[in-house]
Amino acid sequence: MARTPALHALTTFRIGGTPVHYYRPRTLEDLRAALDDCRRRRLPWRPLGGGSNVLVDEGPLPFAVIHVLRPGFARFDRLGPDLVRVGAGMLTARLLARCRRDGLGGLEFLAGLPGTVGGAVRGNAGAWGSETADVLARVQLVHPDGAAEWRPGASLRRGYRCMDVGGAIVTAVELNVRPCAPEQVRRIADEYLRRRTERQPGGAPSAGCIFRNPEGDSAGRLLDLCGLKGRRAGDAEVSDRHANFILNRGQATASDVLALIGTMRQAVRSRFRLELEMEVEHWAGEPIAA
Repeated sequence: MARTPALHALTTFRIGGTPVHYYRPRTLEDLRAALDDCRRRRLPWRPLGGGSNVLVDEGPLPFAVIHVLRPGFARFDRLGPDLVRVGAGMLTARLLARCRRDGLGGLEFLAGLPGTVGGAVRGNAGAWGSETADVLARVQLVHPDGAAEWRPGASLRRGYRCMDVGGAIVTAVELNVRPCAPEQVRRIADEYLRRRTERQPGGAPSAGCIFRNPEGDSAGRLLDLCGLKGRRAGDAEVSDRHANFILNRGQATASDVLALIGTMRQAVRSRFRLELEMEVEHWAGEPIAA
């Protein structure tokens, strides 16, 4: 068990309190030991990767955090000409850099997406008409009782920006790739990154898109039509570049962000009779089942 940090230092929103325990496993056995410790203590837990796509309440948090990150969970192995095995703790940016170096295409749609490979699986991360489920051959899951298994990617129930792993922790994945000239991989990834940079805000902490897009529409478009760009609650502000982003303009609290989320939801509900569904995961100061 590592020293317990405050989660504001480990999340891209730069918001969050201190869990009751913090584990930083380096091996599967370390991970099993952490889960066993949580069971013995009757302690609920939450897995953390790169810290994106999550909003954490402040103050003491009555759950443990199991941080699946490099170096222990960031291996990269070439299994064949069109298949790689990647640790769930590898940052997506590092994965793309390795693919560029080795001349492996097919994952360029991840360019500019923050977080880890494990987070990309849980959130079925995607862009430009592609998503993680499309390239997921197999996934290694460790269940709360410590049992590990490999599952075919096709066996997981997938949705828009979500994939059901049944409460397990993603520890490794096998991804379908294709041989491609390194320069072509770089060119495609750079073009996707350029598009993302043009459309999405930078320069202030955020957790990415707050809401999932409703079917056939864009949450950002609806929020923009509601005139919400620039709206603030404390130091939380709706981006003036993309209305589906909330920025931390200094010392924003989870309460500030939640108040702004409520305002955004209500505006879209009133004007369009639509209920926006959150994409960002809210870690409230309440326990979950271990």
